[in-house]
Amino acid sequence: MDAACFPPIVYSLPGRLRLRDARLRREALREAVLARLDTLPALRRLRANAAAGSVVVEYDGTRIDEAAMCREVIEAVAPWLAAAVPPAAAPKPRRASRRRQFARANNLGMLASLGGSLAFAAAGAKAAHVATGTVFLGLLGVHLATHRRSLLR
Repeated sequence: MDAACFPPIVYSLPGRLRLRDARLRREALREAVLARLDTLPALRRLRANAAAGSVVVEYDGTRIDEAAMCREVIEAVAPWLAAAVPPAAAPKPRRASRRRQFARANNLGMLASLGGSLAFAAAGAKAAHVATGTVFLGLLGVHLATHRRSLLR
């Protein structure tokens, strides 16, 4: 993200962004900013760290995209933290790297196959239980191979 365009936003990913400004260490200003941010659409949670002068905004990334949420936040905090930034200057949303996408798909596959295997075991469907258990073990092998360096420290 271009910090010159969005000075208070120091970190942004779909579903989460962080504001940082020394002025957020002041309780009255921080509370006013939090009250205004609390009215934003798709907001899930706000967390403030007074010592760091930061606020983490967690939102539903399925209801609003990252660039739109950045614009909403900037417009919301502009009276307290900075001059409003034109909406056209919104950053392009970052796309997760291929490695992270692969790891996420693998983890979801492991979760689904484990759940299916347990459900089939409870239902007494032995063949389906074995098949989904085999899929889980294969995906677990991929997961362990991917993370072998951190596992073998």
